[in-house]
Amino acid sequence: MSDATNSRGETEKRGGSLVGTIAAVAILTVVAAGGGWFLGGYISGVEQAPGEAAVAAASEKKGQAQPLGEVVALKPILTNLAVPSTTWIRLESALVAKPGEEIAPEVAMNISDDFMAFLRSANLMQLQGATGLAYLRADLEERARMRSEGKVERVFISSLVVE
Repeated sequence: MSDATNSRGETEKRGGSLVGTIAAVAILTVVAAGGGWFLGGYISGVEQAPGEAAVAAASEKKGQAQPLGEVVALKPILTNLAVPSTTWIRLESALVAKPGEEIAPEVAMNISDDFMAFLRSANLMQLQGATGLAYLRADLEERARMRSEGKVERVFISSLVVE
């Protein structure tokens, strides 16, 4: 189909030149970049100079900085899971108290015991994947808040080994 017959019966090749193709690609690239720049400015609303944006971001971070409360490291927990019962789990975690609150050693021990009881009732399928880890952290935080009467803000999981 790229061959065409002229009036003399000769065939000549039709097709775009390489220069034309490069020019078309260059023009489309410039149009796409300009459209992206225009839409980016339109979506973001107000444009700021690069220096002003950095200063504004730094001042926002200073205003949002919140001090962490006391961090209490718990002793490592080593126990077997409920299903399968031959699977062992080792959890190292720490409790973060709300600012201005303290976690008594007895309360930390009770929380650690509660974590062990929870892990003994867990099964391997609950702990698999990123969502399993997120659910585990949420469950541990909920249990820690109940045992500490709201003094625990977060639970950090420093290591989790399932064997």
